[in-house]
This record gives sequence, C-alpha cells and structure tokens, in this order.
Amino acid sequence: MTLVLQNKKALITGATTGIGYASAKAIVDEGAEVIITGQNGERVKAAVAGLGPKAFGVTAASQDADTPARIAQAVEDRFGSLDVLFANAGVCRLSPLGQIDAHALAQQMATNVTGPLLMVQALLPLFNRGASVFFTTSNLDRMGVPGMAIYSATKAALRSLARTLAAELADQGVRVNTIAPGPIETAILGKTGLGKEDLDNMTADIRSAVPLGRFGKPEEIAGAAVFLASDASSFMLGEEITIDGGRCNL
Repeated sequence: MTLVLQNKKALITGATTGIGYASAKAIVDEGAEVIITGQNGERVKAAVAGLGPKAFGVTAASQDADTPARIAQAVEDRFGSLDVLFANAGVCRLSPLGQIDAHALAQQMATNVTGPLLMVQALLPLFNRGASVFFTTSNLDRMGVPGMAIYSATKAALRSLARTLAAELADQGVRVNTIAPGPIETAILGKTGLGKEDLDNMTADIRSAVPLGRFGKPEEIAGAAVFLASDASSFMLGEEITIDGGRCNL
C-alpha cells in the first residue's frame, strides 16, 4: 500500500496531546517524518516516544518571541526544508464581558494569532514548492457564544490571516488552509479557567447543541490534517474545513 505522505517533512505545533498528537500520529503513519512542539519538556519526550523513530521534539511556548526562530532552526538542522506546517498550538480562556483585561487579551492573541503568523514567516525560506500550511481555527470563528469574545476573535483573525497568506504565498506554490473543529474531547477543555461544576454544565450545554449529540474525537480531526498535508488537497487554497458535528449548519 502506498503511503500518501511518504518522504514528506512536517512540523506540528502543540502536538503533545489532543488534536496535535492525533494528527502527528496519523501523519507519521502515512510515511512522513515530523517535528512536534509543546511547552512541557516531559510531555514532548513522551509524545515523541509514542510516535516512534520518525518523530522529533522541540520544547517551546508558541507565544514566546524567540520561538519561531528556534523552531525554524530546528527544522533546518533536522530536515533542511519543509513540506507541511500544521500550526495547531492554541489557548482558550473563558472571558465574559466585564471580566476582560488587557493581559488576557494579549495572551490569547499572542498564542493564537501572532505565534502562527511569525511561525510561517520564520519558516518561509524552508518551504518546498507545493508545501501545505494549515491552521487550527474553530467553528467559533463564525458563531457568537457568550464568554468567548477573545477566543472567537482570535480564531476569526486566524481565519482571515489564512486567506491573506494563501494569496501571498500562492505564487511560491505554498497553499494555506484551515481546519475549524467544533467541540473536541481534548485537554483544552480543562484550561478554560472554570471550576468542575461550571465546566460540567458548559460541556453538557455544548453537547446538547451538537446535532450529532456528542463531542468529537481528536482522531476525527487528524483525518483532515492528513488530507491537507497530502497532495490530494493540491487544489485547495484559502479554504476552511469545518468538523463540528453539524453545529454550524443544522
């Protein structure tokens, strides 16, 4: 059986758990070598061990100013060039109006928007012709959900950024797209800042609003990541693949 990503070189940020890890596993299983990033060194090591000999890790926080240059250097040292960038690292904090401060706004913007933009810029000299870049956005980039003003705005900004970069990089043969998950069973749910009871209530409300009646699984996003990483998506540019159990459409 032919592996659809044979000989591809990929970088996935925020890939120690959840969508990032599931996507890294699927991409490695299809023949690619991959560099993953994460903030916690022990989790990076554990993820690399789980992914096997085609995986390598870099410990880095996506919001740090020196991270894009460090990761670009790691990619150049290990691979020389790059075929796939999945900028998946992100942060979600519940931010009800009246409780928003400049620090919370800046933190989420730095991680969810500034980090991916500067990562693409740092990697620009390394992209092979035909390379695929894609971001994790969210179905909230088109929905109004109370308490999610900052997070939704950052994902909408990232969606807009993808369109602009798609136009800028098209002549270089680099295509840029996005994946917009709905509610997915990942560790990010526990990082919203809510207590257990409030978190349980919120997840129950979300589940009831999804036509399929459940949260998605990281592996259900990983399939889209493999598609965008592969040449099968070669005619896609500036698009968003929404995977949210029908939440936005039904």
